[in-house]
Amino acid sequence: MSFASGLYHARKKSGLSQEDVAGKLGVSRQTISKWETGTSYPDITLLCPLARALGTSVDALLQFEETLSDEEVVRQVNQLLETAMRQQPDGWQAAERQLEELLHQYPSCTALQYNAVASYDALTMFFPAAGEEVRTRWRARKRQLLEQVRESGNAAYWQTATIGLAVLELTDGDAETGAALLRQLPERVGDPTGAWAQYYLKTGQPGKALETIQKQLYKLISQAQSLLATMMDPKLLPEPQRQRAVCEAYGALARAFDFPDMSAGLKMELCLREGGLDEAVACFAKYVEVLTGPPAFPRADIFAPGVTAKHPESAQASRRELRRLLLDEIRQDEKYRSLMEHPVFAAALVRLEASL
Repeated sequence: MSFASGLYHARKKSGLSQEDVAGKLGVSRQTISKWETGTSYPDITLLCPLARALGTSVDALLQFEETLSDEEVVRQVNQLLETAMRQQPDGWQAAERQLEELLHQYPSCTALQYNAVASYDALTMFFPAAGEEVRTRWRARKRQLLEQVRESGNAAYWQTATIGLAVLELTDGDAETGAALLRQLPERVGDPTGAWAQYYLKTGQPGKALETIQKQLYKLISQAQSLLATMMDPKLLPEPQRQRAVCEAYGALARAFDFPDMSAGLKMELCLREGGLDEAVACFAKYVEVLTGPPAFPRADIFAPGVTAKHPESAQASRRELRRLLLDEIRQDEKYRSLMEHPVFAAALVRLEASL
């Protein structure tokens, strides 16, 4: 809501006419009218008298918010990312500009700083054509934001920000600096989910207890998927048999809870390393079928109402970008050349291209 609209509603709420307000401030009725239509604005020296006349505060008149709620942060960040992905290939420019405007507007909002880091990760993933210079700028901005989150001392984000900075050091900087950051983390951190659930049950809030458990369960399953995918690295598990077991566990976990099942993509890479081209092709076809099919959402019978698909359009946009990234990788990476002539692979590739 604009200042003009806010002033109009505040005056109406107070039951005063434009003449009444003008008389209290020693200005003309026309002046009040111009303020309410946005034609002009009051001098700064009149803001306090104006707020007093209307029985409100200057902060309320100016719609001042020191920070944003976590829900509003997520809403605004999701919105700008969704808009960016609909505007390929240059949507990142508007997204970056809008994100920085938000950060400057709410410089002390830790939740916004934290989510901005994830936003830059998303832009890096979905806009590879932005170029190395832009990606370098994003990495530097991520580091700055993570340092701000750590300096805030906000317990809800400090630990994750510390891990994020450590990962940046381990990836692009000094390994020992990254290790030093990791050593700052507590070795044993208890999970209060069960205790909170007991509290909510004891205070007659079973719905809140259920939501608390569901959100933590969803988080833990997501973490388990991420760890299983990481274990597929042959540097960690050089034995193909063990990699297959990990891949099967990933798929079983995804299917059990209706999480996105990307196990076919993981298995395809394993088959390529082993030289099993026919199996790799079959995995690729299944992977394309998953990516072009309907998105998977958390099982309602297990996760509702704590976790629901609040942004299905965002999930669709993300899947489309994953398909585009996969297609780009196939076109550019030599390891797929041997599969191009296989009819099953060619048919799946056509389906992948058509989905974009």
